[in-house]
Amino acid sequence: MSEKMYAVVGNWGFAEAPKGITTYRYDPESGNMELIETIRSEMAAGQLWIDSEKRMVYACDERGERRGEIGGGGYIASFRMDAETGKLTLVNEKESLCPEPSYICMDKSQQFLLVSLHADPWHVTKIEKNPDGTYTNKVLFDDAGIALFRIEEDGGIGGMCDISVTQSTDGRDPDSEVNVDPVSGHIQVVRGLSRVHCVIPNPEGEIYVACDKGMDRIYTYGLDRLRGKLEQLDCLESDFKTFPRYAAFHPALQVLYVNHEFAPTLETVAYNKKTGKMHRLSQISLLFEDAGLIDGKPVGAQDIMVSPDGRTLYCSLMSVNSIAVMELDESGLPTLVQVASCGGIMPRALQISPDGRYLFSGNMISGDITVFRIGKDGRLEETGKKIDAVAPSAIRFVRL
Repeated sequence: MSEKMYAVVGNWGFAEAPKGITTYRYDPESGNMELIETIRSEMAAGQLWIDSEKRMVYACDERGERRGEIGGGGYIASFRMDAETGKLTLVNEKESLCPEPSYICMDKSQQFLLVSLHADPWHVTKIEKNPDGTYTNKVLFDDAGIALFRIEEDGGIGGMCDISVTQSTDGRDPDSEVNVDPVSGHIQVVRGLSRVHCVIPNPEGEIYVACDKGMDRIYTYGLDRLRGKLEQLDCLESDFKTFPRYAAFHPALQVLYVNHEFAPTLETVAYNKKTGKMHRLSQISLLFEDAGLIDGKPVGAQDIMVSPDGRTLYCSLMSVNSIAVMELDESGLPTLVQVASCGGIMPRALQISPDGRYLFSGNMISGDITVFRIGKDGRLEETGKKIDAVAPSAIRFVRL
């Protein structure tokens, strides 16, 4: 059997629309993708993780409703990929027990999956009777945090063995407020409830970083593999109302980078790979000039990625539909060197080809993937290639 390469794309969107998971045959020489199929269009497959060894694809189903019910939703699913055809077959799925699981990654031991629990921005008011016969009420919010699932021998998903629920103010912080996106109608609760948007392993696979955009916090975690338990190591505050979204680790230095959904800024953070302790090194703009408010909101980031050689960082920006290119110096500190058009609308997904020659921008709203050539200096060069897609939110490559 000859070696084959595939691209797997998770689709997500604000409105009800066909989503699911799309697979393509990938040509590493040209950067072209040939459509194979889109499956499970009912899934809001916002993020993916690939285990090439077992030919497994793990996906979040970022929904708020359990099937057939109101609330309680969220699933994670496992699929096996056929090496000859690239087609996916469902192995199993598990409830995430919290609405909107938004990121999934596999531990280096291949025994566990870590899932970030984003939660819905809703509340429920419960009336309670006091011991003296009077009445009061209690406002309840969704829990959010990091969930730990075991992986079965066949690659399927086992049961949840631990969960770390992240701290929330339950809307009682003096700075708590509700933001409504004027374009999408998407609701963001500020300093009211935790909303963990990602969980990502460092290069050694011993430290995990999680971004809590609801509480403007960055967490680090460790994992006790013998007991199957998560350990929260450190917490770093981001600027108020910036919504830290995704993180990326430098491949060689003890440095990580965090972007923000409600500000065009990049945080550079030093961390200790043994203890998980963090401190901020810098915070800089992802734009050459202040763009102000666009459609009533600030420019914010979507995806983030560091090149394998550790020399360049890429960050996609919504509203201006651009990709910021940052040059990283020997200490890992970034300098903005280019802002390139993404070639579509809402560049939600970024990915570098396995050989480092191309960068792909998955443009969610325009429903396409733009192909860029990566220059020797890390800057992006247009190829003129655009691939039809559904609503790309995550792009992963697999070589079988």
